[in-house]
Amino acid sequence: MKKLAHELHKNYKLLIVIFILPYITFLLFFASYIKKVSFNDIYSVDSFLSYELTEFKEEITSKEKTVDQFFYEALEECPDVSGVNVFFRFNGKIYSDDKSPSHFYNFENKEFSEEIQKIDFYKYHFLKKIVSAEDFGNIEVLIVKDLTDDRLLLFNVIMVSTILITIAFLISIFVSKKFYDEVVTSINNLQKITNNINLNNINPQIKSKNYFIEIEKVILSYENMLERLYNQTNSQMEFVNNASHELKTPLFIIKGYLNLIERWGIEKKDISLEALASIKEEVENMDILIKKLLFLAKDDNENLEYIELDISEVISNIISELKIAYPKQKISFNSSENYINSDYFLIKQLFFNLIENAIKYGNNNEINVSIINNKNLSIIIEDNGIGISKENLNHIYDRFFRVDKSRNREIKSHGLGLSIVKKITRILKIDLNIESEINKGTKVTVTIPTTKI
Repeated sequence: MKKLAHELHKNYKLLIVIFILPYITFLLFFASYIKKVSFNDIYSVDSFLSYELTEFKEEITSKEKTVDQFFYEALEECPDVSGVNVFFRFNGKIYSDDKSPSHFYNFENKEFSEEIQKIDFYKYHFLKKIVSAEDFGNIEVLIVKDLTDDRLLLFNVIMVSTILITIAFLISIFVSKKFYDEVVTSINNLQKITNNINLNNINPQIKSKNYFIEIEKVILSYENMLERLYNQTNSQMEFVNNASHELKTPLFIIKGYLNLIERWGIEKKDISLEALASIKEEVENMDILIKKLLFLAKDDNENLEYIELDISEVISNIISELKIAYPKQKISFNSSENYINSDYFLIKQLFFNLIENAIKYGNNNEINVSIINNKNLSIIIEDNGIGISKENLNHIYDRFFRVDKSRNREIKSHGLGLSIVKKITRILKIDLNIESEINKGTKVTVTIPTTKI
């Protein structure tokens, strides 16, 4: 794993290289340009003098000019190039366009060459060579380019650019360090908060100060994860609490029947059969209860499979199944094909619970199920049973709530049916409305978006 601080230090070094390379390239280019201009100046003067010196023998022999006149005229006619000084030495005498001919002696110890030479770092470039005048001897030619101004300009460029690059580099380090501090602070805060989270202290809201959208997205992901963990933990704890509470009664009953069998069942077969039938009934009741509790403990979006289905066919199948369990119950239902896009298992469980509730609390009166297809699909389930008071209507979705507790064992209700219904409507985003009046009955309206085929 890489450490952010090390990566930033590497970036600092890379930043230095990125700044220095162009800087050095620019300086080399600028220095090369000065050198090229200097050499061109010297070569242009040398070309002129080389041509002039070819006439030396002819003009001196014909006595058109004296030696002094020849050299001074050559110096006068020489191209006027800034910073360039020319020196001749002939028969020990120095001729120069410089005000200080003695300047020639600074180059006395330099070798003669056809190549341009230099003194120090961009101080002088010079060309020192010998031109043969045949019978008259040799002429020493010295062309000097004074680079004082150019060197000053180069040093100024180096100084100014160094200052600017240093300032830019320091600013970049400051900005990078500030960025690092802000990132690390945000990450450390997030780490501190997450390290303090446990099953007894799950807070889906992470209050961590940060300055970056990317870290905010990470925090949102953490919050979503914590919210799911919070909901799952609560569901598991509710399942354990509810199961331990609700299973006490059937377990107590089973234990009682087992004691009955142990005491008299061996001698009396009818008592054993009655006890075993009751135990079987309680076990089946426990099985249904546990399945309901497990469903309520599941994640809302777990294993959803949306398909296109005919809701009329689903309800017809539910009614057929319920008539097996409640053969005397009258249920009226007439409808044509109506298609929706939903999860088959949840839709079936939703209407199974609603229709079975209508049967349980309908006082054996006829149940009416109808479908109205407008912009959306409305499924209406009506019974003429005991009804629900306005006070109880506010609690019908509470787990283990029963409208008529005195008839609990008679109608075999766990008080979880409408809790399951409410959860399914929330998962499938279905609208549910319940209207009821004591001793007149209950009307349940389920509204579902339709799907055309």
